[in-house]
Amino acid sequence: MGAARIFFAYAFIIFTAVMAATNGICGDASVTLRELFAQYRCPVVDRLEQIYQATDSADPQNWFLIVDFAAKPSDYVQCVFDTKTRMLCEAASGFYDEVASKPRTRWLLKDAIAALGRLGFSTDDSKENFQIWFDVATPPDFGAIAEFMLSALHDGFAARANDALQFEAPLAPDAKKVCVPVS
Repeated sequence: MGAARIFFAYAFIIFTAVMAATNGICGDASVTLRELFAQYRCPVVDRLEQIYQATDSADPQNWFLIVDFAAKPSDYVQCVFDTKTRMLCEAASGFYDEVASKPRTRWLLKDAIAALGRLGFSTDDSKENFQIWFDVATPPDFGAIAEFMLSALHDGFAARANDALQFEAPLAPDAKKVCVPVS
C-alpha cells in the first residue's frame, strides 16, 4: 500500500506540473494576443471601416489593407474586399519575396503554417501566399475581421503588442478615430 501511495503521489505531482506548464503556455499566448488586440485592433477596425465606406466610389484595386512589421515588411497579412460581401485575406508565404526569375529563398516554419491553417488559411505555398476567402456580414463585423488579421500576425508571425506594425491602405492611409485602449 505504501508503494502505491507513493506512485500516485508522484503521478499527481507530474500531472499537476504538466497541467500548470500547459496552462502557462496557453495562457501566455492568450495574454499576448489580448495585448496585441489592445494595441492594434482599433486602428485596423478604423481603416477597414474607411475602406468599406469608400467602396461605392473608389477603384476596387484600392479596397485593401496590408498590416506588416516595420522591421520586416515581408511578413504581412493583407485583406481585400472583393465585393461588399466577400473578402480575400492572404498571409505572406515567402513565395513572392523574390522576382519570378530568381529561386525562392524563404519559407515559413511548419509551426507557423500549421497555425495559419488552424485559422482557415490554405497551407499550400507552392504557387502563392496562404489564402482564405470568406463572406462579409451585412453589416460588416470589422472587429472580427481586425481580430482575424491580428490573430494571423500573432500566430503565424509571432506579432506582439510591442512590435511596430505598419499599415498600407490607399483609401485609409491614417487612422481617423481616437481609440480608447481595450483591457
